[in-house]
Amino acid sequence: MIHAKLKDALIQLEESISAANADGITSALQTLDETVKSNRADLDPQLIHYLERRSYQKALMHLNGEGDIPKGVCQGRKEFR
Repeated sequence: MIHAKLKDALIQLEESISAANADGITSALQTLDETVKSNRADLDPQLIHYLERRSYQKALMHLNGEGDIPKGVCQGRKEFR
């Protein structure tokens, strides 16, 4: 259910960007942020990483079970906080 909600929001975001629909973009981003915040303990850390860093294409690839997701600037390094 959580994954389906995230996936739907990511698809809405892509469609809203393509249509230049500001309200749709805002709504999708709010859904993504709220879902991660409310369900953090139930989500894969890699998925959280993609969503928090706004790597939405990678997040969608992850949710679709795709492999070979390209590494970003961090090259998979753990961040120190």
